[in-house]
Amino acid sequence: MTNYLLIADRCLIAVVFGVAFFSKVRGVAAFQQFAGTIRTLTKFRQPVTTSIAVLVVAGEATAMILVALPGTVRLGFAMAAGLLAVFIAVVFRAIQVGVLAECRCFGRGSVMSGAMILRNVLLMAAAVTGIALAPGGQAADLGLLVIAVAAGVAVAVFFIRYYDALVRVVLGRMAPQVEA
Repeated sequence: MTNYLLIADRCLIAVVFGVAFFSKVRGVAAFQQFAGTIRTLTKFRQPVTTSIAVLVVAGEATAMILVALPGTVRLGFAMAAGLLAVFIAVVFRAIQVGVLAECRCFGRGSVMSGAMILRNVLLMAAAVTGIALAPGGQAADLGLLVIAVAAGVAVAVFFIRYYDALVRVVLGRMAPQVEA
């Protein structure tokens, strides 16, 4: 059963990092927006922020590829965990000093918040689990393999498309109601 959990985990991390990578490099404007976020966070000048942006997208692509390839799964999970640790630290620091910056994690902007830290911690837990489970044996049951792949992709889609909306709904319900 752990082989199927590893497959789901590989799909989750590969899809999340793949979408993050492709959303930033899908066009010049998308990449410039991402580099602009780095500029807002670091206050560095453009050549440096562009270099940092290139390193981040290269890291995301590398993590995605390494997790997907059979012989490099553990290394891919380790790279993903390392990137997520950096992302957590950056968001934490931005919140701490009050920098209002939009994360361009998946191409669209969402303001850096504690919810973003939680998302990255959950993804890091998945990456660390992958490190512990890798290398896995062969998945023998095609039906379970399909379910594992679908589960991994479904969780990735949740984090990419619906996590921020869910956080807004939950926080909206937790906010004190003002009587008119």
